[in-house]
Amino acid sequence: MKVFEDESEIIYNILCLLIKELYMKFICQRDTILKEIEHANNFTSQRNPLSISSNVLIENYQNLLTIKSTDTKLGFSTSFPVVTEVPGATTVICEKFLSILKSLPSCDLIFTDEDDRINITVAGNDSIRFNLKTLAADRFPELISCSDPYFSLSQRDFFDMIHKTSFSVGTDETKFFLTGVYMEKNDEGQLVLASTDGKRLSCSRKVFEQEIPDFKPCIIPIKFLNQLMSIGSGEGLFSLAVTNAYIFAEINGHSIYSTLITGNYPAYKKVIPQSFAYECRINVKSLLDALNQVSLCVDSNSKKIFLDFSRNGVLLSSENTEIGDAKIMINCDYDGPDTTISFNYSFLQTPLKIIETESVKICFNSANTAIAVLPEPERDYIFVIMPMH
Repeated sequence: MKVFEDESEIIYNILCLLIKELYMKFICQRDTILKEIEHANNFTSQRNPLSISSNVLIENYQNLLTIKSTDTKLGFSTSFPVVTEVPGATTVICEKFLSILKSLPSCDLIFTDEDDRINITVAGNDSIRFNLKTLAADRFPELISCSDPYFSLSQRDFFDMIHKTSFSVGTDETKFFLTGVYMEKNDEGQLVLASTDGKRLSCSRKVFEQEIPDFKPCIIPIKFLNQLMSIGSGEGLFSLAVTNAYIFAEINGHSIYSTLITGNYPAYKKVIPQSFAYECRINVKSLLDALNQVSLCVDSNSKKIFLDFSRNGVLLSSENTEIGDAKIMINCDYDGPDTTISFNYSFLQTPLKIIETESVKICFNSANTAIAVLPEPERDYIFVIMPMH
């Protein structure tokens, strides 16, 4: 009888161990995991909540939690310390998981994966409990890895280049090759970012202290660049790698990647005139203030305004047949013929908000050709606007 009881106890202990291996348990500070799930959610698929790509992978092992997400085109991965009680891995709907985390107090949370559900409780408080359905970790797709060498860049300088070019990216999906930012290394060793939607162009060139190896010019999806800036701090260095089909980044303890946009990017250098017949220097604040005022009476569909350049100043004007019109004259430094140029006011408004200098230089050859907007004195970026007719 004693032997039977001993055997039953052994079997019971084995079953307990087997059951214990079926679930995962870890303890983590809410704010820590919330921050990373917010990042991960930006890399999931939002279109189909039933797809595994809408889930986030959670791997808990040796006091380290690894989080991965992907929408098949972009990928995200990071790891950070937690208290591991039982190692394991699972996936959970990222958006819903994020909503739950946001609703919980800022304290230690206990996560337990059991019976195809992840249980979330507050440490020391049994009154709060969430149970969220999970899918097996082995259903989660493998993230793309990079075997090519990375090169380092200053976060501050690269983010500044993104800031000066991203707003000109096209939104027309039929012209998909314009929906990203073009990146290349030019013959002078500068890193170049350029973007255009066919009506305006932004270009930034910069020499980095870090050595940049040669790479094939590429078109980077704007979402990747936005997420890069969201994850980064703007301080220190980060690492970049470019292959034929992907771009990879290592930044602040996070690994992200994206497929590159295929297609032939327009010859952006040809859009930028090599010389200008006329230049007009204007105070940035004066021009931006006048532009904002005149835009109050602009036609909401065309957003068309007029700039009349003369030696007496620049006259900004707009007209809306249903509302009225506006005219504002500001001082300028101009020594050319009287010229009237019309264009979408927002195409000038955005560059003026970005330019760091007190004065701006508007350059042109005629009322019907491309206009260049440059900081005065000139720096390492330029904006080009096509006039309206």
